[in-house]
Amino acid sequence: MMELTEVKDFFKSCPLVEEIDMLPKGHIRISTAFRYPDGSSVDVFIADRTCLLSKVMPMTLTDFGNTFLWLDQMDIRPLRSARRRRLTLDILETHGIAHSKGVLSCNVTPQELAIGVIRLGQACIRVADLIFTHRIASQGSFQEEVESIIEDVSLDYEQNAKIIGRGDVIVPVDFLVHSSGLETAIFTLPAESSHTSVAKARAENVFARCYDLRDWRGQRVAALDDRRLLYRDEDIGRIREVATIVPISQPEAMRDLLLAA
Repeated sequence: MMELTEVKDFFKSCPLVEEIDMLPKGHIRISTAFRYPDGSSVDVFIADRTCLLSKVMPMTLTDFGNTFLWLDQMDIRPLRSARRRRLTLDILETHGIAHSKGVLSCNVTPQELAIGVIRLGQACIRVADLIFTHRIASQGSFQEEVESIIEDVSLDYEQNAKIIGRGDVIVPVDFLVHSSGLETAIFTLPAESSHTSVAKARAENVFARCYDLRDWRGQRVAALDDRRLLYRDEDIGRIREVATIVPISQPEAMRDLLLAA
């Protein structure tokens, strides 16, 4: 039988494992050198000690939901938004980690124990790094900035959605946000190009899409990158006739608009 002392002996020369102890319920806690973004240790657990009776049968390594709980305390829900869900599932697939109700885990044989601890520990810190998707999108595209604001209000949404407009025309929208009241179609007006002709064409496109949705029972919002004076007043004025303009420099206005829907 593999006892606590044997587990300690197994990792005595492993610098990635800092401490090993037994919990009151019989689980073995392995404190690793991996760190969450706030500096706290990533602990993984051998959850079912009955599996240790065999040198062949797999055992379960788990984080007991601590990674998702850590993110929840930071107001981040890894599976709530489409973007974070994609990132989370990609991480788990890369490291061969299962997910169930917020708990990350993997099954390993005793011979694979060290590799399993590394796999699970890496997955925990990479999932926890989703904290860095929280309102730091200024380093990315304007589309990502807008998506980050939507994620802040914890509402379900679709990216690159389609809505049936007037005359059964199919209208693509950058984001479709769902709430208990009105749905919100969000169109983006980025300032990533230095050419005014590109901005004019984009403004005309947004106006046309909003106009096609003038009978749609939802609110139309145009997110404007106002940090550069790229769009002409007359083009923005036309859009304002068919949608609510929200400057990206006022993210709280966007959040209030979405929560009030």
